[in-house]
Amino acid sequence: MNIKSGGAVLLLFYTAVSLAAQTSFPGESEMLERASFHENVEVRSAMADSITAPFYSLLTRQKEIHEQILSPVAVEFELRKAEDSFYLLFKNELNYRYPVWGRGNYIIKRDLRTGEFLQIKIFLQNDEDSFIRLFPLGKNRTSLELELYGLTLYRGIVLPVPLEELAVSSFARIMHLTGGTIGWDRIFTDASWPEWQRVASLQSDLRRDLPFLFETDDGGMSGEGVFALIATGEPSGEEGGLNCSGFAKWVADGMLLARGAEGLLELEPLKEPTDAASRPGNAWSSVRQDRDPYFGLDWCRNLAVALRLSEPGGRVERDTDQDVRTVPFFTYKENVGYELESVKSLMYLQAVKEPGYFYLGAVNSPFGRNPVLWQYHHVALFFPWFDSNGDFHLDVLETGTSSSVENLNARYPKGFVHLSKVKAGSYIPPWQPSEEIVRSDDSIDDSGGIE
Repeated sequence: MNIKSGGAVLLLFYTAVSLAAQTSFPGESEMLERASFHENVEVRSAMADSITAPFYSLLTRQKEIHEQILSPVAVEFELRKAEDSFYLLFKNELNYRYPVWGRGNYIIKRDLRTGEFLQIKIFLQNDEDSFIRLFPLGKNRTSLELELYGLTLYRGIVLPVPLEELAVSSFARIMHLTGGTIGWDRIFTDASWPEWQRVASLQSDLRRDLPFLFETDDGGMSGEGVFALIATGEPSGEEGGLNCSGFAKWVADGMLLARGAEGLLELEPLKEPTDAASRPGNAWSSVRQDRDPYFGLDWCRNLAVALRLSEPGGRVERDTDQDVRTVPFFTYKENVGYELESVKSLMYLQAVKEPGYFYLGAVNSPFGRNPVLWQYHHVALFFPWFDSNGDFHLDVLETGTSSSVENLNARYPKGFVHLSKVKAGSYIPPWQPSEEIVRSDDSIDDSGGIE
């Protein structure tokens, strides 16, 4: 390992014991390597004396950049002082920078007066709300909790070793100690899988068409490729004009064209009711049929089924077969789905479980009073994927714009989203403008693919 500080470069040689700390758990280490989750145990092991030293002896330590032998990333060490505690930061390199909220970073917190180890935080993603946190549990045990995008997945997991020992141990060892309780294969995936490239490429291709599309009431495309009103099928006269449902159909039509379809999907079959057996006696449905409360749900399900049937060997037994009904740590609500505010952690877990899919999301929320009813009133598309560095991305596309989970949550507080899965694939635009249209939209970012 090389230490670079103030222009000086020192070469340190580790003992066999130090190097073995990273490699003595081959199964876990292999999982981390496939996920591009980089260890920094080499640096922490070499700095064991500094990690356990009293604060006053560290006052002269400056930021130091350490190179590693067994890991491709350098690590920056930094000391920070708070009012009654101090922090030892071990930050992995990311694009020639050393962010605090970076994958694999260790933040060790100690009491300023007593030197006691208070906690260790280890980031799972480049996100401040995705980490495991370790607390001392007596002198010889440690308690672990795990959060993913603000959602607590595990809490109170006991490790039979003291916290200060884990400060100089590998992350693979933590995985090994908790392997009987934590499903690490739900947290880590293989960053090299081609399925991620297919999702990233599809959303990137779609972004290029967004400047030619705009939001209009009841806008869609007929089976003949004419911009039409979804309700009647009559030409709308608005080229490029779609509503949220029309945009979802646009994406489905483009994928079908890439698979050799000769025309576009007809509008009427996409309105057909789905899962009809679950609807009789449903108060909000029967009272508000005039509001067509199930339209967004039916539309997304029917699009997903049409795309599934177009795949080689694709078949479905029920019109709900493409529903996302089983996600680790989440409970599905029939014909409603999941809470919108947790959709990022849900999409992460679902992507790890079934790589290579994007999702048609029917956003719904309570409507009215006495009784409180439910209304499906929007459709958004979700594209979850991991890049080659193991970083998770969740792209959200709506009619003519690139959106975000935060944007949806702000517009639909306390909302839910029902998800229909679609395997990502090639895409051909169903329509091209007769002449180039340039529309400025700061929300569109065409840097979509895997970098």
